[in-house]
Amino acid sequence: MSRRQLLLRLQLLSNPIVLCGVRGAVSPLANALGFGEEDCRLITLALDEAITNVIRHAYGGKVDRPIAVQFSKVNGDDATKPGLEIILSDRGPKPKPDAFKGLPPGELRSGGLGLHFMRQSMDTVVHSRVGATNRLRMVKFIR
Repeated sequence: MSRRQLLLRLQLLSNPIVLCGVRGAVSPLANALGFGEEDCRLITLALDEAITNVIRHAYGGKVDRPIAVQFSKVNGDDATKPGLEIILSDRGPKPKPDAFKGLPPGELRSGGLGLHFMRQSMDTVVHSRVGATNRLRMVKFIR
């Protein structure tokens, strides 16, 4: 199992206005860990998509629901590849089983691209349900 060092914890409300603050925090944090400009952008956009999905799907656009975001420095199994782990938690209803399938290969349409983008941008994207909490764990390792 990888070692984890907590760097930052954010408590947010499900209001889209908070997205600019999250973007302003994650990119410099990733840069300070040693990620290049392109990876900082990808991490920021993946988290932006994830929070937008929580606001839209878990909370139905309600602007007063809790979202927690935790950022940790992690080391891969070989302990030589440091990375950034982001855990996003919400108290929305349990998603339907097919909610995380994404689009079929080659299909482009409005909506459904966020999950595809997160999976392309991050090394790990795992959804889970712990009690009454939805958790999204995303990890990106420094190349």
